[in-house]
Amino acid sequence: MSNTDEEIKTLADILAENGIESEETWRLILWNDSVNSFEHVIVCLVIVLKFTPQQAEQSAWTVHLQGKDVIKSGSKESLEPYKKLLEEMELTLTIEQ
Repeated sequence: MSNTDEEIKTLADILAENGIESEETWRLILWNDSVNSFEHVIVCLVIVLKFTPQQAEQSAWTVHLQGKDVIKSGSKESLEPYKKLLEEMELTLTIEQ
């Protein structure tokens, strides 16, 4: 039986730890701010990322409680259009490896 306190790693995390580049090593991160309402964040994620309302609400709570949430992974080039659209909707985002 596994220890529930162990960190669960993604394939991208394991590849990165071993110096192997992967298209999936880039992450689109949504950051908490004091400007946007939960409702606005949820609507943006549903429209742009095609999240279900439940997924978007969970992400909004994660951002609220933890300060950020990884909302999408992929190549840097594939994440740029999402970042641009969400920034146009006044959300705060970064793309990080």
